[in-house]
Amino acid sequence: MNATLSPSTPRDQIVGPFMINYWHLRIDQLLDPPGLRIEGELDVATLPALTWALAEIAGNGDICLDLAALTFIDVGCLRVLVTTAARLADGHVLTLWSASPQLRRLLELLRWHGTPRLRLRSAPLPRRVSA
Repeated sequence: MNATLSPSTPRDQIVGPFMINYWHLRIDQLLDPPGLRIEGELDVATLPALTWALAEIAGNGDICLDLAALTFIDVGCLRVLVTTAARLADGHVLTLWSASPQLRRLLELLRWHGTPRLRLRSAPLPRRVSA
């Protein structure tokens, strides 16, 4: 069962996989591999939803983000992704699947492309099971 949430939903009310529809953004939890499917725009208006969703799936393992339907990302949201990767435990990675050339270029311009535990893949996320 998917729960439709907003960033103001108390954590103790969350049971099972989640989906966020917030402004011009949709985030679906992925189960296998663990991560998020992000559709729409990541900007100052949707930053709280992104931060919340990443906190919900953060654990001791790898994280995959399917960005195939991402249409825009600003520097603030990109910083959240980079920070999340840098905070992962040793041996684990945050993989950005379907990373656009624009996203890659922004990482290079900001000199964040070498962030430890951050992996970029231009290929689509191999499909398995989503929530």
